[in-house]
Amino acid sequence: MCDNVEAKKFIERINAHITLDGKNVLEIGCGNGNLLKIIADQHKVKYITGVDSMLSSWWEIDESKGTNWSIINGNAEQLCFNDSSFDAVISYAAFEHIGDIQMALSEIKRVLKPYGRFYTEFSPIWTSIVGHHFVASGENVFNPKHLELIPPWGHLYINEENMREHLISQTDDEGLINEILHFIYHSNIINRRSRECYVNAIINCGMIIKKYSETVSFNRLAILGIVQESELTYDVLQCIESAGYNTAGIGVHSMTVCLEKYQSI
Repeated sequence: MCDNVEAKKFIERINAHITLDGKNVLEIGCGNGNLLKIIADQHKVKYITGVDSMLSSWWEIDESKGTNWSIINGNAEQLCFNDSSFDAVISYAAFEHIGDIQMALSEIKRVLKPYGRFYTEFSPIWTSIVGHHFVASGENVFNPKHLELIPPWGHLYINEENMREHLISQTDDEGLINEILHFIYHSNIINRRSRECYVNAIINCGMIIKKYSETVSFNRLAILGIVQESELTYDVLQCIESAGYNTAGIGVHSMTVCLEKYQSI
């Protein structure tokens, strides 16, 4: 979900790669529809459709429509649209929640018209330092004290029992402890996919890569704009490797991707 400021900045970045004017646009993971409605109201799109699989369960809203927009229940891995239906597909902070990345990209390719483009930005990737997605108990912004309760990359190599023991040593707030444990080990809103998984899916999706960039973070507080030294110690690195993760991309926190469907592909 974007607030108004985020949405406008995101639209500016989209416009560097995709012309929205006069286009039929699809938004994957539209959430409460805020971004979609800003685009519909302030830009000359022909029509914009938003799909989200958690309209009622997470966002607590129903399907709805306006003059040049609609919001419907939909799954990125099985889009309910005909081939070559859209000039452009966009997505903001959604791909970290999609289970089958390769299938979602295949569906996006299918519904795009030839030479249509897909633009997305998403974070945090599961294998990043804060890939557990825990924000803060009862708050809508990152809480430094809550972030610091979870060891750097601890969600990758610490099992639930040991994590509980660690958290008990840090705080006596049982509710907070249970919320953190739920996010890490039981939440069904995150896909737990590695950076390597995303890269492989993008390379093999059958579309042309027009833009690919990554942001990197080695400190939990870096996402708050606080400059801190790296928390990737040798011991942490060894633990991550022992858990079976490729350590080459564990610093990657977010990705920006623009893909294009060519006529012959």
